[in-house]
Amino acid sequence: MSKQRTELIKSYFQKVKTANKELTKKEAFKDLLNRLYSGEKEIEKIIDAISAGAERTVLNIPRKDKLHKGSADTLYNKIIIEFENDLRVSLKHAKEQLAGYLLGQFNSGEGYNFTLIVSDFITWKVFSPDVSQLDRLESLKEDELKLNEIPSASFVLNEHNAEDFYFWIDRFLFREQKQRATLKRIEESFGYQSNVFIESYRELTKHFNEVKKYGEVQVSFEQWKKFLSIAYGSFDASENNFLIHTYLSVFSKMLAYAVVSNDDYIEEDELKGIINGSIFNKYNIQNFVDNDFYHWIGIDRNFRGLKKVFRLIAQEISSYDFNNVDEDILKGVYQELIDLDTRHALGEYYTPDWLCERIVNEFQFKAADKILDPACGSGSFLRAAIHRIKELNPKISVEELSNNIYGIDIHPLSVQIAKTTMLLALGKEITKAKKPVHINIILANTLLAPEGVKNLFGGEFIMHIDKEKLWLNTQVFEDVHLFDEALEVCEDLAEQSMNKKKETKQTFENNLRRRYKNGGLIPQVIDSFYQIYETLKLVKEKGRDSIWKFIVQNLYKPYFLNKNFDYVIGNPPWFTYSSIKNEEYQNLLNSLAEKYNVKPVSVKNFPNLEIAAIFLSYCSSYFLNDNGKLAFVLPRSFFSADHHDNTRSGKAKGFRLTQIWDLNDVSPLFRIPSGVLFAEKAEVKKSLLASGLEGISFAGNLPVHNCNLKTATPKLTEEITKWFYIKQGKSSAFSTRKAKAQTKINPYKSLFKRGAELSPRAFYFIELTQEMPSDWEDRILNIKTTEALNGDAKAPWKNLSFTGKIESNFIFRTALSKSILPFALYKPDLVVLPITIETDSNKRKEIKLLSAKEILQEGYRDAAKWFQNADNIWAIHRTEKNKKIGALEYTNWNNKLQSQNLNAPYLVLYNASAKDANATVVKRKDLDLEFIADTVTYAFNTASLKEAYYLTAILNSTTPNLMMKDFQARGLFGARHVHKKILDIYYPKFDEKDLKHLRIAELSETAHKTVSTFLKTIDKTKKVEGLRLGKIRLDIKKHLSKEMKEIDKIVKQIIG
Repeated sequence: MSKQRTELIKSYFQKVKTANKELTKKEAFKDLLNRLYSGEKEIEKIIDAISAGAERTVLNIPRKDKLHKGSADTLYNKIIIEFENDLRVSLKHAKEQLAGYLLGQFNSGEGYNFTLIVSDFITWKVFSPDVSQLDRLESLKEDELKLNEIPSASFVLNEHNAEDFYFWIDRFLFREQKQRATLKRIEESFGYQSNVFIESYRELTKHFNEVKKYGEVQVSFEQWKKFLSIAYGSFDASENNFLIHTYLSVFSKMLAYAVVSNDDYIEEDELKGIINGSIFNKYNIQNFVDNDFYHWIGIDRNFRGLKKVFRLIAQEISSYDFNNVDEDILKGVYQELIDLDTRHALGEYYTPDWLCERIVNEFQFKAADKILDPACGSGSFLRAAIHRIKELNPKISVEELSNNIYGIDIHPLSVQIAKTTMLLALGKEITKAKKPVHINIILANTLLAPEGVKNLFGGEFIMHIDKEKLWLNTQVFEDVHLFDEALEVCEDLAEQSMNKKKETKQTFENNLRRRYKNGGLIPQVIDSFYQIYETLKLVKEKGRDSIWKFIVQNLYKPYFLNKNFDYVIGNPPWFTYSSIKNEEYQNLLNSLAEKYNVKPVSVKNFPNLEIAAIFLSYCSSYFLNDNGKLAFVLPRSFFSADHHDNTRSGKAKGFRLTQIWDLNDVSPLFRIPSGVLFAEKAEVKKSLLASGLEGISFAGNLPVHNCNLKTATPKLTEEITKWFYIKQGKSSAFSTRKAKAQTKINPYKSLFKRGAELSPRAFYFIELTQEMPSDWEDRILNIKTTEALNGDAKAPWKNLSFTGKIESNFIFRTALSKSILPFALYKPDLVVLPITIETDSNKRKEIKLLSAKEILQEGYRDAAKWFQNADNIWAIHRTEKNKKIGALEYTNWNNKLQSQNLNAPYLVLYNASAKDANATVVKRKDLDLEFIADTVTYAFNTASLKEAYYLTAILNSTTPNLMMKDFQARGLFGARHVHKKILDIYYPKFDEKDLKHLRIAELSETAHKTVSTFLKTIDKTKKVEGLRLGKIRLDIKKHLSKEMKEIDKIVKQIIG
């Protein structure tokens, strides 16, 4: 049958490829469908509907001019197909037609849950309306509605994929066969461009706006916001994102039910049981759904109002087969929808299945081993660990497996998704377990340990329930079973006594002792739990409860897991300390960084510290047992960044590094370079062995970001490596080369200064809107914001543009990285700055900063207007961090503008960011305007031209640039930051009596002249940026090969 199908489709392909008319192609397509589905009565009806569809009328299509009637080529079963003869010619027209037909259906009361397809019978493109426009569909015209292609769903027929085309047709047109669930398909069916999501989101929004006034909904939203401020560092905790997360929660529950039940049709009672979680008890799953932040949808009024959403999701899920799933199918939808505003960035951070599998393969898990992922996300590592344990211990029971696998995450949605991933991994055997299975995925802050103030009766700490503050005895955390049982008593009694007289402490104690019979109920513990009962009663009476017991029970669970695990494996948060906006969490992280000696020696580096460093120390120390092992996927900044030196050097507490993996040459992977660190528990300070650490360097181009290890292995190479801890100046790094520590300090390191913060660029970087003047003396010039830099600008400063006039004495020159070439300054930029150049009694120039008001008082009306406008825009858009800083103060941050020396005749300038340092001598007298160094450059002032030439030769030479490579931060395209790393390499101060120094200076002078001539030959109409900038820099070095060869030889001798 399969062969016959393939031949039919190949024959169809040849027909449409040679046909010139749309009608001929359409007839060929109908003929193909009739042949493929001959005898299948239901499908034949649909084929008839396709045939009839060309004449079907769609009413109320909004056009630019008026309402009119239009015809969709095919409109049936919630699918609209617009056929064209050749999409290469008419794609834009086809999309506009589709938009019109969709709006026509919407305005006729048919909704917008349609699959939208355009095709020329070979290429089939699938589209969806843009989510940002859903709330104003009523007012849009067809040319205004934005349709986004779903590339993964689109299909191009060729000679080699005929069988795939059959399944594509079946999937998008007929849905006759259940499809195997894959990450890609689930993402297409439930992700942000899917019909299911779009329809569900609209319904959720409409209902939420009606019920958000109720207390239980308010509490759910408020506490969700609080948890997310920790989970993300900073986060847009909007109602929109809350509803997206609610949608995902419903989706994961529905999917879990489909996995364990095989139930294609869901009765209303079953539907309610899925939403509140009670139905899972029937399938031997004890705690699949908790009263979490999304529990509000199960309350009767909300359940009734959202039934359409539940049915929509359930119907789509029923078209999938979840048996034999061989990947984490949920992570795609999870990462895509978890925050729509940043989905493209976040989507690249989830750990692909192949890497999870490769990491767990390093371990020989025994049946009794306990494994924790302390930041479990969608559960990819948990899934990989379950499969590895099953492989090594084939007789292990599902109960044993479940009892030994734990996950913690602060993200409430992650917890629900990870539980579903666990269910998929454990499989249908879970329904045959002898005892109910408890899935150990905990919603909590992994790093929270309630260690309070010690007093006569033990320790005390503060617990918050809603707006109430409780002082509790830390002994409530000594027994997890007591904690759980006591909270059940608190919840039950609070429910029973709500709006009635409070139960006495004696009644509470009697109930607690009857429920918990293992002893340990001392007065201080009973008092603490009684406070929890009183507070739960209070919040229930205020209508602000439904989740507080859940929050308390989960939030403190990690405390009970001390020294419980044989393995800790995961991918902890990569965001930095500076991105945390929750002050309480900031304080906790600061104290942990100090306690575990993770905090950098230089305090200024602390804001850059990734939270993962604290996870590494804390999780090793707190969760691992004495022989425990750890593996974390981490950003590659752990290999070289200054703020991670304590992790590299062994000063950080809790662990000893045992192995290093470098993933730098694997693509696609993460948005930034990454690696894996392996460690074992170690409580005492330990130094790295001089013999180095074992490791592997991975390389390879994978077919897709997420694939399993079986698919990835043929594409990957693994090279066994040794990693050494090396030092250069005050910097350190992990390197595959063994090097002596360089202790001498470069005499120029403190003399090079970073330039001023001339940003936002739109305020200061300008171009003339008139002819270039013959001189700059006492003129008023027409200017505008330079357009060239807008592409690099970030929100909220992107697309800002000003035009106006300005007095010429406020115009200066500066250089961005693109202007700094080896031995040349190329086309320095024009900037306007709120400064004047004054001369003191010794005839030395000084920079004077002026406010817009002061500029006006000096008589410069045009400049005053320009800078006042900049101040106003700054006040509107400045960040929370800069709310007390004006635009003027920001430009002079750390006095980096006003302190610039304009008196030294020569400036040595090099770029802060690039693969290599590029340096040039700037002669102030040769420039038409005063030169101000920008923050993307480092500058050294000197009165000696020979010294300037000496320094530029060294900075442009090979050896120091190679020596700093291990210490540079890396991007996807390699080393990317120079900063002062190049100045960690020692070379002596320039000495006019040293012949080598003089020879280098002489060669450098020649190089400057040669490059000046060379630059006259390049095409000046093309921009010097990106790849072209890199090529020009390389071409210059090639052009100077003779001089560079001698410079490199002498520099090697000088550096030693």
